[in-house]
Amino acid sequence: MIPRDYQRAAVDAAHDRTAEHGNTMLVLPTGAGKTAIAGFYVGEQAERDREARVLVLQHTDELIDQNRSAIGQISGLGTSVVKAERDCWDGQVIFGSVQTLAREHRRVSMPKLSHLVIDECHRAAAASYQAILAHAREANPGLKLLGLSATPGRGDGRSLRKTFSNVGYHLRIGTLIARGLLVPPRTFTIDLGIEDELSGIDSTAGDFDMRQAGKVLNRAVLNEAVVEHWADKAADRRTIFFCATVDHAQAVAEAFRAAGVSAEAITGDMPARARADLIARFDRGEVQVLTNCMVLTEGFDSQPVGCIGILRPMLHKGTFIQAVGRGLRRVDPERFPGIVKTDCIVLDFAGAALRHGTLEQEIDLDEDETPPGERPWKTCPSCEAELPLGASICDLCGHIFTREIGEKRLLTAFEMTEIDLLDRSPFFWCDLHGDGQALMASGFQGWAGVFHDGTLWHALGRPRGQAIRPLAVGTRVQALAAADDFLRMTETSSAAAKSKRWLNDPASMRQIELLQRAGYETSGMDFGLSKYAANCHLNFCWNRAAIRAAVLRDMDRAAA
Repeated sequence: MIPRDYQRAAVDAAHDRTAEHGNTMLVLPTGAGKTAIAGFYVGEQAERDREARVLVLQHTDELIDQNRSAIGQISGLGTSVVKAERDCWDGQVIFGSVQTLAREHRRVSMPKLSHLVIDECHRAAAASYQAILAHAREANPGLKLLGLSATPGRGDGRSLRKTFSNVGYHLRIGTLIARGLLVPPRTFTIDLGIEDELSGIDSTAGDFDMRQAGKVLNRAVLNEAVVEHWADKAADRRTIFFCATVDHAQAVAEAFRAAGVSAEAITGDMPARARADLIARFDRGEVQVLTNCMVLTEGFDSQPVGCIGILRPMLHKGTFIQAVGRGLRRVDPERFPGIVKTDCIVLDFAGAALRHGTLEQEIDLDEDETPPGERPWKTCPSCEAELPLGASICDLCGHIFTREIGEKRLLTAFEMTEIDLLDRSPFFWCDLHGDGQALMASGFQGWAGVFHDGTLWHALGRPRGQAIRPLAVGTRVQALAAADDFLRMTETSSAAAKSKRWLNDPASMRQIELLQRAGYETSGMDFGLSKYAANCHLNFCWNRAAIRAAVLRDMDRAAA
C-alpha cells in the first residue's frame, strides 16, 4: 500500500514529533485515513525497534474491530484485543477498550509499552484515559504517545494541553474536498423566522441549552416548514437531521412521515441491534430520512447520505464540522450501485453556518505550503504548545491566531478548484485518445482508468486476475482520486517507481505487434510510444468491451 502524500507527511511528522517531544497529536478530517496513518506509523516504528509494543486505545467495539483490521494489515504486525471478557496481551499491537482498561484490575497484566496510540484523542482529557496513560508511563517513562482526531476542540472546555505538548500535523477538510477525496457541500441557510428567539438561548456545560432550543424549534408549524424546504431542495436524497432534543427528533420524523416520506428517529437509548438494523435499512434506501439528537456525530459513516439538516444551534465549530462531515463521504458504486453523489446539500435552519462560516470557506489551496525560509512550527501564545506554522487555531487550547487581510485566500463562494492529481500520483496517467476523455494507469498488480461519458466521470479498476471493479462516478477530480487510491492500495512504492521507469523505454516489438492485432493504428508508434504507454493501451484494448459495459451499467443505474 502506498500512502497519499499528506498521509506520508503526517506519518513523518509523527515520527519527528514523538522523537523530540515524546508525544504529538495529528488532526485530520473524517475521510483522511487516520487509521492508515496510524498503521504506517506503528509499522515503521516496529521496523526501527523490533521490541516495540503498542497499545491502541479506542472507545467503542466497532472502532476496535475497524482499527485492528486496518492497522494490523498495514503494519504487518501480530495483534490482540483487551476488552470485556477478552484479555489477551500477546500481540505486538494490542487494541484496548478504554472502558475496560479504565478499571485498575484490568491493567494488572499490561506489559511495558513503547507506544500508546489514542484514536479520537479529543477524549483523552477524561479521567479514564488519564488513568491508563499514567499506568503506562509509570512502567515506561519514555513512552511515546500519538493522538489522532478530526475535531480536537472539546465542548466541555477541558484542555488537551496536559496530555499533548504539540500538534504535529493539521489537515483541513477543504483540502480533502479540493482533492476529490470528499464531496463538496452546498449550504443553504434557511430563515424560519425564529432567529431572535434562538439568539436568546443560554449556554450551559459548554454548549447551548438544548431544552430551550427544543422549545423554540419543536413546533408543528416549523417542522412542517422544514419538510417543505427539504422537499424543494433535497427530496431525492437520503438525509440526516441533527435535532435539539430526542422529542424534537421524533416530532420531525413524524412530520416527514405525515408528508409520505419514510423517516425514523434514532436515539441513544435504542438497543445496539435495533440501531444497527435501522442504519442498515437507511443504507438500503428503505428509510430516506434519519433524525437524531447528536447520536450520529461520531462513528457513523453512511456513504449514501446526500443531505445534512441542521435543526439545532451549535456553539462550537467542531460540532458543526462533525455534523456536516457525515454527508461528505464518497460513494462506492460497487456497494451502492446507482447512487451518484457529486456534492452534499446542507440545510441550516438554526444559524450554525452563519455563526461559524460555511465549510465552503474552509477551502484554501495554499494552506499546506510553508513560506520559503520560515520555520514549519510556531508557538501558541496562550498554552505554549508547538503548532504547524499555518495553524489558524490552537487545537489544544482554542487560541485563535489573527491574520492580516489578504494573507489568506478563502473561497467564499464555493468553486471546485481541481488540484492536479496527475502530478501528485506515484503513477503516470496515460491519455489514451489525446483528448483527456479517457486516462489509464498501470501497475504490476492491476490497472485503473477514468472515462468520461459526456456528463459524468467513471473510475474503474481491475486487480490482477479479477474482474473490473467500479470505483466512483462523479466529477473528474473525484474519479481520479478514487482511481489513484485503488492503485495505491494494490501496489507498492517500489512497484510504482519501477513502472514509471518504463516511460523511458521504447515499446517492444511484441507490444507493437499485439496493438496491431487489436486493431490499433500503430503507424509511427514504434518510434514514439513508451513501454508504459503501450502497456496502458493494451490493457484498454483487451478490456474495451468490459469497460464500455461497466460505464453503460453505471449510467443506466444512475438514470433509474
